[in-house]
Amino acid sequence: MSALQKKELANISEDIFVQSSRAGGTAKATSDIDIGVRVSQQQFDDLIKKCFGPPNPGSAKERTMLHAIETGKIQAGEAKLRGLRKELEELLGIEADISIILEGGKFDKPPYLPIK
Repeated sequence: MSALQKKELANISEDIFVQSSRAGGTAKATSDIDIGVRVSQQQFDDLIKKCFGPPNPGSAKERTMLHAIETGKIQAGEAKLRGLRKELEELLGIEADISIILEGGKFDKPPYLPIK
């Protein structure tokens, strides 16, 4: 899992971690695994532009972009990480979520388990 993630995510950030219930030790057998990729404000801004481009005013894409900016979190689909998410789900046999997380943003909170 680590090697796959490093290979696919190294171009975004090397600060990759498991968070939420799996990191906190409160996961149930049916819990998913939440993977965070922490980036700086500049990287986040650049990724917003890359992932969303200039969306049409009032469009669903614009609303999704504004939500990502407000929460400091870009979901796997918008970050073009669906393929990696599916690979992880097959490898681990559980649902997986991968998010780009703004350093210091709403979703940048412990517990974390760094992926090395």
